Amino acid sequence: MENTASKFDLLGQLGSLIVQRNEAAEAFDVFKQDAVLAPAPDIANNEASSHEAASVAAEEVDTFRAQTEGLLVGATDEELLAAYRQTKGEVGDLAAEALRDELRRRKLEE
Repeated sequence: MENTASKFDLLGQLGSLIVQRNEAAEAFDVFKQDAVLAPAPDIANNEASSHEAASVAAEEVDTFRAQTEGLLVGATDEELLAAYRQTKGEVGDLAAEALRDELRRRKLEE
């Protein structure tokens, strides 16, 4: 039987999205810390900045979710299974959890 392994690196792409999400979360945390430490001469402007930052953070979360869903939905069953097998399947491993959720959604056993 011919090897039909895909050149599509699902786990690598998923890992890249997770790194991007983590970097965005870290940048937001630094922003929040700077905002707390900075003097706030005008409370109204400070509240607006915090609201704006929260809005940007929410957009980042939505973008990450959409990109992850698109990546997983576009993968074949075989690609999902192969990517999941490359993980240790541990709780807390975002890639493993995302893959496991998609496998369950498709009712694929692993």
